[in-house]
This record gives sequence, structure tokens and C-alpha cells, in this order.
Amino acid sequence: MNQLDTKMLKQGLFLTAVSYALSRLLIGNLLFTIPLMVLAPKFSNRREALFPVGLVAALLVITEFVRARGSLGSPEGRLLLVVGMFIPIVLLVACAVWIALDDKRTLYRYLASSLFGIVASVVVVVWFTRPNEALQKVDSAMFETFRTLLGGTNGGTQTSIEASGVALESLYRTSVMAIGAMLAPLCMVLVGFTSFVAMSYQARFDGSFNVRVSHWRVPEVTLWVFLGSWALVLLLILAKTPYLYRALALQAALASSVLYAVQGMAIVVHFILRKGIAVNTTRLFATMFLLVFLIPGVNVLVVFVLPLLGVTETWIMYRRNE
Repeated sequence: MNQLDTKMLKQGLFLTAVSYALSRLLIGNLLFTIPLMVLAPKFSNRREALFPVGLVAALLVITEFVRARGSLGSPEGRLLLVVGMFIPIVLLVACAVWIALDDKRTLYRYLASSLFGIVASVVVVVWFTRPNEALQKVDSAMFETFRTLLGGTNGGTQTSIEASGVALESLYRTSVMAIGAMLAPLCMVLVGFTSFVAMSYQARFDGSFNVRVSHWRVPEVTLWVFLGSWALVLLLILAKTPYLYRALALQAALASSVLYAVQGMAIVVHFILRKGIAVNTTRLFATMFLLVFLIPGVNVLVVFVLPLLGVTETWIMYRRNE
């Protein structure tokens, strides 16, 4: 092994350790694949680039099984293990696909990387709408945690306690249903953000990167998916169909909205560059990411404005001087 190979091995092991350490943190659990994607281009072939991904995946699985070994004998324990590993597995598969398709167009890599998360989200929603004993036990435990976090166990009269319990359960059910309807687009946002951060870091010395980002646009056929899926959502709501059908339609509608939100961000970058303002697209996208997830009210504005900006470019030419 020559000096260059030794250096690569040390760097690979270090970033693998960083990735695994991030996966143990609450917020880092959403970002832990970034070091793996940053590291990938340094390897001479894809098999070598995918090895750290497999190593982190193995460490995660072993760690989670060791942590849950006392509860694996019950169906609800195994169910909780699957729920806890859902996002990490989605991100690891997306990371592996992103690395494997490094010679493809960015849009194709992104859609292919998001595919597993989308399919897995649909499977989870369908599965969770068919309750069984294990699922009901997990649901009860999660509701108790939810009630404790929101202070639902405070003292008061019997009537007020009962009213508070009903209100909390209604809020809990609404939250669970909303998460189910947004699971696929949430996976797309996480995959897109981690991929973009890695890609922008790799292009940090490339002066044309921001210009390329400002040219991003989705295929025209996406418009029909966007309009059709939202029309279907409205129709299903008016028809008061069961939750599963509305959730699946809403996942499709929000997934197409995520694509148009990316185009909306590209338009924003275009406007900034046209004004001659220096922009760090990584910070801009990270700010939008944090707004969406952390700040109530502002996140609604971002979620609606960016897709609307992207979809209206079908009729309004925002990027005139390209």
C-alpha cells in the first residue's frame, strides 16, 4: 500500500467515524450521510466509494439491534425498531444511489436517490392504516409520550381533564395523519438537502456552480403531475374518501411541489446573481431548510411561495437573460 492509499484509508475511516457519530445525534441523524457523499469522489471506483456507506449501515444496524435486544421478542418492540431506523435507512440508500450514479444528470440522480424513500413511505402509510395489536400498543405508547410532553397530565377538575384529554388525542391523531401524508415529500427534502450540501462542498472552488444552480428547472411534464395530483386531492377531500386515498394523493401532490420548490429556489438564486450580489447557495438552501423545519408561520410561507414561484414559471418568464 503506497502513501496515497494510506492517506485515503485514514481519511475514509475518519469520515466514516464522523458519519456514524452524527447518526447518534438528534439533528445529526438527518445529516450523517453528507460526509459519505463528500468522500465518494476521492475513490478511484464506485465499489470503493460505496464501502464506507456499507460500513456505516452495518454499524447502525448492529447498534440499533444491540440497543433494542431486550424488546425484540415482542412484535411492538420490532415495530419500534423499524420506525426508529426508517429515516437512517432511507438516507443511506439514497446516499448509495447518489454515489453509484455519479456520471448522471443531477435531476436524474436526485429522483433515483429519492425513489426508495418514496416507495418506503407509501408502504409505511398503507401498513399503518391496517391496525393490528402491535401497532395499537405502539400507538398508545406514543400518545402517552405526546400527552406527557404537552403537559396533559396536569391537575384540574375531572371535566377539564377529560376535555383536555379529548383535545390532546384529537391533536395527536391530526399530527400522525399529517406526518403520514407528508412522509414521502419529507424524505425528498432530506435527500435533496444532504445531496446538495455534499455537491456544493465538492464544487466550493468552482465559480460556475451558482450559475448552474440558477439554471435548474424541472421537465415540463411535471406540470401535469402537479395539477393532476392537487386536483385529485381536492376531489378526494370533497368526496370524503377514507384517509389512505387522501394521504397517497397528497404525497404525490407534495412530491411534485418539492420539485417545483427546487425550481423556485433556482429562480431566487437567478434574481440574486442578476443583481450582482455574491451568494453562498449552501447557506441559502440551509437557511430555507431550517425555516421549513423550525419556524412556525415562516415555514408555511416558504412551503407555499417557492413551489408557486416554480410552477408559475410555466407561464411567466422569470429568467429572461439566460
